[in-house]
Amino acid sequence: MYKPSFDKYKETMSSYLDRRDVNVYLCEENGTIAGMLVTDRSGGITEITGIAVARDRRKCGIGRKMIGFALKCENTDKLKAETDDDAVGFYRSCGFSTVMIKKEYPDGVDVRYECYLGK
Repeated sequence: MYKPSFDKYKETMSSYLDRRDVNVYLCEENGTIAGMLVTDRSGGITEITGIAVARDRRKCGIGRKMIGFALKCENTDKLKAETDDDAVGFYRSCGFSTVMIKKEYPDGVDVRYECYLGK
């Protein structure tokens, strides 16, 4: 998501709730949501359209575990994601290959990364 904010993320995720090709996965620890991952299967390949981990639970393996769980639940060996400079290292550490792309937005061109996991 380009320039995410809480409100923008909430609005986008809320729009997914009634779609059959979208799944929302939550990671719960001791009754508290520690992470969330959203997948969309509408494009022919399962795409991670959102992933978030609670600030105090980052760098604990939750994102990596959610990706592994989604792979099993989606019954696929391929995943795609798009990200920015801040998170591309995370995807690479999870085994994703990455391709740098440039995208045009109303306020200019931005560097993004298409990330692929699997065959």
